[in-house]
Amino acid sequence: MNPAALAGFLARRTDAASPGDRPAAGATRVRCGAVTMDHWGLRAASEQWPVFVVSRVHRRAGGSVDEGEIAALLRTDPGSLAGLLPPFGAVGAEPGGVSMVADSLGFQHLFHSAPCRAEGPVMSSSALHAGWAASAPLDRTAIGVQSLLGWQLGQRTLFEGIRKLEPGASARLDAAGVHVRRSREPAGDPIDMDDAVRRAADVLRVSLNALLDDHPDAVLQLTGGMDSRLLLSAIPARRRRGLRAMTLEVPGSGDVARARVIAERYGIRHTVHGLADVGTVSPAVAWELCRADAIRLDAMADPVALAAQRIAERDFDQGVRISGLGGEMARGFYYVGRIRDRAYSRGDAEELASWRMFVNEAVEPGLLTHEFSAWARAVANDEVYAALEAGGEEWFRAADELYAGNRMQRWAGATDIAVSDQRTIVNPMLDAAFLDIAARLRPQDKAHARFLGALQMELDPELGVMPLDGRPAPSTYADPGAWQPVLDVARTGRRAARKAVQRLRRGNRPPAGGTILAAKVVAHWRQHPEILRPLGDLDFVRGDWVQDVLNARVDPRPSSVAFVTNLVVASSSEPASLSSAQGSLRVG
Repeated sequence: MNPAALAGFLARRTDAASPGDRPAAGATRVRCGAVTMDHWGLRAASEQWPVFVVSRVHRRAGGSVDEGEIAALLRTDPGSLAGLLPPFGAVGAEPGGVSMVADSLGFQHLFHSAPCRAEGPVMSSSALHAGWAASAPLDRTAIGVQSLLGWQLGQRTLFEGIRKLEPGASARLDAAGVHVRRSREPAGDPIDMDDAVRRAADVLRVSLNALLDDHPDAVLQLTGGMDSRLLLSAIPARRRRGLRAMTLEVPGSGDVARARVIAERYGIRHTVHGLADVGTVSPAVAWELCRADAIRLDAMADPVALAAQRIAERDFDQGVRISGLGGEMARGFYYVGRIRDRAYSRGDAEELASWRMFVNEAVEPGLLTHEFSAWARAVANDEVYAALEAGGEEWFRAADELYAGNRMQRWAGATDIAVSDQRTIVNPMLDAAFLDIAARLRPQDKAHARFLGALQMELDPELGVMPLDGRPAPSTYADPGAWQPVLDVARTGRRAARKAVQRLRRGNRPPAGGTILAAKVVAHWRQHPEILRPLGDLDFVRGDWVQDVLNARVDPRPSSVAFVTNLVVASSSEPASLSSAQGSLRVG
């Protein structure tokens, strides 16, 4: 039994439980008619029929939302809870079943069996627990996608028939099975650039002021980039002196130098720590840390990268962390080429996937059988194309939806939730109002960071004229001269060239600290080869590659170590222990 499980719940129909079934150690069972719900590490917002806030965050832009209000809304108007700041999720027991709801971005991960599944219906805060409870086999399409992308698309999980709850949706499990109610609102009418800038500035100012009112000791993640600069700019100058900020020092990055200049100018209490601690970890501890983070990630993102970050951040104060995540959705993360409305084809989808999505996280050649590898690439391209089509017929708007509806919830959301046992992360730019503004902007206004540059100048022109790390000042993007589009295209070309070199070398870029930690994990595998025994039951993994790794003839990439760690965890037949989830911190 592994002590890595995050606080959460597992709800099953009573007839799906085996005779004599008891809740796991550290869990409490609630009987809801034909459904039982086991919960662990969660504090009830109501008593008789308990409602639990699963997320560490329960806020609107204007401040914290009372748990009693959440309990009442879950019973009367669950759709209204989707507008709370991501990540947000709640689950409630009722006389005839269990209901759950997630935020509008799908950032809080909740899972359920397919509504059409008659056998063993289930809902849970963990895909692993749901898959194990349903005795679900591994989903080969999901494995194929993850072997290239490193995370999942849409609502798929590593288990057949187990789905992630859609953004903004609610679900109920009762005697008849699982029922899902979708309530995600489409984007509104297009918005004028000037109006968008004013509205977005108001949202961020209200949100940051309310957050510091509630948590004056909150820590700003300050980098040399634009997003954290925007958040600092939304904080009134009078509140910046004494504000707490932190920067993670990563080799090759200029974040610390830029952040230090800003901190000194405004009297910010600035803390810096590096990645040196990763090298002091033993192989056994490295494996246990990566395995634990694979459990927290539900085996659907990179546990090596997360474990390296967790080690590096040990010396930072935890508590409430203010993060700039979300700005990517307001600057066209997946844009490439001339920005003009146009249709797209499957070929465009495959080019985007190859150039922008599959390069950094793909496993190395030789790990998977040739047949499965070729099939996986075709399937992954199909899935990317389908995700784009779900975003509409126009190329750049579809690319925006691909990022917002897939990468944000399935990668960023997964990693945010996975560290909730340590700290609470608040992302003001994930506010539903801010995301609505970003969705309504024309791609031409988002491209080349034009909107974000203008937003910076609206919030604080003084900070707006200070250069970014490796890039011009935000003011340049807000009011580009005739040379700026050319410069941006040239930068895009250089980035494409770097990606092309990666493809030609058949290599990828490891996460910070990932190379060192992955090597230690592999050293532990070689000392304990039985760890990789579950791979022998998977017909798509090459046994000779596994033996070459164990015999030190192959030193796998960090991306391959992450993928194998996830497979080992997902293939486990025993759920993780729930006992370590007790005492979870809740922050409003």
